[in-house]
Amino acid sequence: MIAAQLGAIAELVNHEHTGLCFNPSDAQDLAAKVEWCLAHPDQLNAMGHNARAEYEQKYTAEQNYGQLMEIYHQVTHGSS
Repeated sequence: MIAAQLGAIAELVNHEHTGLCFNPSDAQDLAAKVEWCLAHPDQLNAMGHNARAEYEQKYTAEQNYGQLMEIYHQVTHGSS
């Protein structure tokens, strides 16, 4: 994944671990990231695996349900 360092998506991409980030409004930086991806398919594949693992740990329906239930518990029983 290549993402602009802007907004919520920038929070989801860990640069050089789960994807690459480029500076918004910098076409040369974006082009450089695309060129890097084309030249480094093995590293890009590894970042894809890292991104999937992070998704499985944090963003599945089951994970979201657990987080939501924890919030409800804190609201109804007071946070500690």
